[in-house]
Amino acid sequence: MRDNKYTSHESFEHDSIDSLGYDWERIADPNIKSKLPFKIYLPRTTDHVVNAIKETSKLDQELRVRSKGHSSNDLVLNEDGAILCTEKLNQIINLDLEKMYIRVQSGIILADIDEYLAEYEVGLPIIGDHNHITAGGFASVGGISPASHRFGLFIDNVLAVEYVNWNGDIRCCDRIKNIEEFNRVLTGTGRHGVITELTCRIERGNKFQTVLYNDRKLFFKSEAFILDSQKLISNPGDCLFERGVWIDYPFGKTKIQIGQFSNYYKTAQNKYTRFRKTIAYGYLHMLGRWAGRLPKVIDILVKYLGILGIIISPRYGSVKDIESFTDKVLDSTVGDPTRMLIVLAPVESYAELFRSLYEICLDARKNHGAISFISFYVKAIKSDYLRIRNDSGKFAELMLYLGVRPEQMTNEILNEMVSSIDALCIKHEALRYMHTKTSKDRDILQKIDPNYLYKQN
Repeated sequence: MRDNKYTSHESFEHDSIDSLGYDWERIADPNIKSKLPFKIYLPRTTDHVVNAIKETSKLDQELRVRSKGHSSNDLVLNEDGAILCTEKLNQIINLDLEKMYIRVQSGIILADIDEYLAEYEVGLPIIGDHNHITAGGFASVGGISPASHRFGLFIDNVLAVEYVNWNGDIRCCDRIKNIEEFNRVLTGTGRHGVITELTCRIERGNKFQTVLYNDRKLFFKSEAFILDSQKLISNPGDCLFERGVWIDYPFGKTKIQIGQFSNYYKTAQNKYTRFRKTIAYGYLHMLGRWAGRLPKVIDILVKYLGILGIIISPRYGSVKDIESFTDKVLDSTVGDPTRMLIVLAPVESYAELFRSLYEICLDARKNHGAISFISFYVKAIKSDYLRIRNDSGKFAELMLYLGVRPEQMTNEILNEMVSSIDALCIKHEALRYMHTKTSKDRDILQKIDPNYLYKQN
């Protein structure tokens, strides 16, 4: 068994009873009040899901679906209500190496699928960046990776879905049969029912052994990073993976501003490249293993070393190192609480959206003291699913990863930031990644939620 049991949130448990009262909002506000459910369903089969839905329907109870609780958008909590956890829907049903697909239950962890597939020298084209992301959870929001400029979103690689709708009916759909229903269930964040099984495309290759070369560029001015990263996102060339990060970190009366963009290419598979990869990632993963387990002052120092390692990222790494890069190095629960807000930007609007989002964050820091550090994580996307919004299907993930000061980050300030971000998205025909905080206004959601690109029930 490989050591892929890594986490970016050492002190945040997913698998305890108490954890069922929290979602990812807890990372941004460690003192947030628990919202424990009254009733928990742990189905192991599709029939169990049917029974749970019919039982709660008879009792006139709302049933919420939960995998690992990564949402911070009020999707998986149901205080004093009923929760269906997909934790035990975790079986591999079938692997077909001739037709190159794998069929799984929705609660299985993607990292576990990849570990299983590695024995056959195949893997998932798109995978989440740590081992608490499940197949159903990823499909319910879209799913992005550093290979999304080649393979699209995770949902672009889903071939078929079985789900139970809220009437308790078992439904099966795929890219040929019931295509409208298929597209509607994907990115549906549970609103159309409970995904129980997925059939996913697989690719040949040994992710754990194949080493790639990192063509890394450093930036010390935000405008240079914005302009160069737009070029790299618009034209990735023949790189296999790509990602960028910009960091604005207050330091006394000044601030540190630095960025980097990495394009990963094929390279020689020899003792030298493997040695460079082993030394560099061995050091970074050591920081990740200790993160969250040390005295506070030392923990923060380790986090700074991890951030430095991300900026000056190793020249050589395995595919698996690259896919899970930041989450095996940093711990979100160390130092300032953090919040993610994610925009899917059309490539042609990327630069203007980046600048405007940056201004929103700088304003919250300057005028309210609500934000400490500001960072942008950037990935390119070319998605067939999103072509309905943009003929090219070319987007960029703009992930705001913000240090917050919970006392200053009031609900009023947060809602103002979110409203401003949503308004920008509407202006530029961008979309939101719906597991991060968005408006609840239906008229706004219809313009920013990828699921509304497709006909609703």
